[in-house]
Amino acid sequence: MVLKRITFAVLASALIGVTLGSAPASAATARNGSCEAGEFCLYYNSNHEGSVSDFNTSVSDYGDEQPSCYDFKGAGAGKGLCVKNEAAAVWNRTSNPVTVYFNSGYAGPRQTIAAGGKVNLNSDLKNENAAHRLNDGGSPTPPDGSYATPPVNPHPSATARAPQATARTAFVDKQIADLTGEKQCYVGDYRSGESSTSNHNTGNALDCTISNAIGQYPNAAQKEQGWKLARWLQKHASRLDVRYVIWQGKIWSVARASEGWRNYTAGSGVTGGHYDHVHVSIQNPHGD
Repeated sequence: MVLKRITFAVLASALIGVTLGSAPASAATARNGSCEAGEFCLYYNSNHEGSVSDFNTSVSDYGDEQPSCYDFKGAGAGKGLCVKNEAAAVWNRTSNPVTVYFNSGYAGPRQTIAAGGKVNLNSDLKNENAAHRLNDGGSPTPPDGSYATPPVNPHPSATARAPQATARTAFVDKQIADLTGEKQCYVGDYRSGESSTSNHNTGNALDCTISNAIGQYPNAAQKEQGWKLARWLQKHASRLDVRYVIWQGKIWSVARASEGWRNYTAGSGVTGGHYDHVHVSIQNPHGD
């Protein structure tokens, strides 16, 4: 009887040892601020610096504000910020390709990162990212907004006085209306609070209302509509003589095109931040 007890105890001990020894390595823990094997990670700064946000699932919309947005979790610059339109680099530690998208809902310009890829986002996606999808090899990027290519602007650089548009600006206004369907674009009245050589005051800028009215934030569909227009203006800047475009708190300019869409800090609020309208400035003698 004693022998049986000892034999059982030894056997049980051996089984426990086998069980513990065969246990798999612990799986990666998503959303803990550490980029682990099997995860897809976004970094706040280029070259994989700053705070990291780690995922093990696809996300169709990172979200716009706390507390509901996906944020940067790791230590470093950017920690606690929403990752939407803030990531500059990625590391794909999954075993399949992952595609990052400009727009929510896996739409718009995109960049596919191969399994194991550790790269900076390109100029289209740097600080302009709204979604990513795992095991997504990507597909050809559709034409921006599916809008037709405009003719070359034939008018010389000039100035006028608001609300009159220069011929160069009027040409852009007509192309927007004819090719994109956006018909609520205006130079606006002369702005006494601004320099007499400002783009609006010299008839060299348009504000295109996208939301239901100035002062109102756009809904999701209107936001995407605005981005279609903004990216079309960006894509055809050389043909239209565009100087810069502002939309959703972001600015893109010909002079700094290599930087992609940057944060716009010269204004705030729904109108000052250009959340209710797309602004486009035209190349002109005075510049800004």
